[in-house]
Amino acid sequence: MSLTLKLSSLVIRTLSKPIANQLKAQAREHERFRRICVSMAQGLHRIDMRLRLGSLRDTAASQKRAAAEAELRKLKPTSPTAKTEAETKAEEAALAKVQEAAKPAPKPHIRPLSESKAIESGATFISETFLFLVAGGLIVFESWRSRRKETTRREDVETRLAELEQTEKATREALIALEKELLQLKAKHGELSKSSKRILPRWVWEEPEETAQEVETPGLLTRVASLFSFGESAEQRAEAVINESKSVSTASTGEAQQPAPVAFPAPVGRDGHAAEPKKA
Repeated sequence: MSLTLKLSSLVIRTLSKPIANQLKAQAREHERFRRICVSMAQGLHRIDMRLRLGSLRDTAASQKRAAAEAELRKLKPTSPTAKTEAETKAEEAALAKVQEAAKPAPKPHIRPLSESKAIESGATFISETFLFLVAGGLIVFESWRSRRKETTRREDVETRLAELEQTEKATREALIALEKELLQLKAKHGELSKSSKRILPRWVWEEPEETAQEVETPGLLTRVASLFSFGESAEQRAEAVINESKSVSTASTGEAQQPAPVAFPAPVGRDGHAAEPKKA
């Protein structure tokens, strides 16, 4: 992250604190803002108390239900026997407790906050929300900026690579055209023969395997006619030298791609010398 962005985020975070304090002060003074703070604080208070009381009531109800069921199990006899009137009443009372514990508890009454506490709580909530939004916005902006910078850098690299490839291709074409003109000048002055080699090195004019085109092998009549240079122009002689170099390059590439024969070692006899093959 750049120094300017760091300083800007620090300034924004520093200024957000007095702005939050000013929001708290405005919440106490303005009537409409005060009502908004009071309603917000009362709603948050109800939600908080319901969550707390709900967890406490669930725990107490489960404990009460477990105790009633344990008491009911104690009163039940293990073997069928005649019950007295007192035992029957005790069992009915225990069963009533179990049923009462299984019933949902009534909705508790939550006492609202006083106006001063509600204003203070609402103003604090608004100021804290403002600080949270400022910090979250800065984090999101920094993340978006870093991603955008990375994307831009990749696009620049791809563009530069494409430009370099185009420049290299144009340079190769220009060198090949210049070589062709030089060969034509040599042919005009009678300094170019069929066995002449090209001026440029092989890696300049040789095309890659993906874009290389197949060079047609000259026939017998073409080879015979190439031995006699009567009536050929300088352009034709230069083209003949270029085509000959291409055909030689293609042939050498094909020979290089052929697999070399594998030589197996000769069998060795007991005395350490190579064993001679048996005659039929």
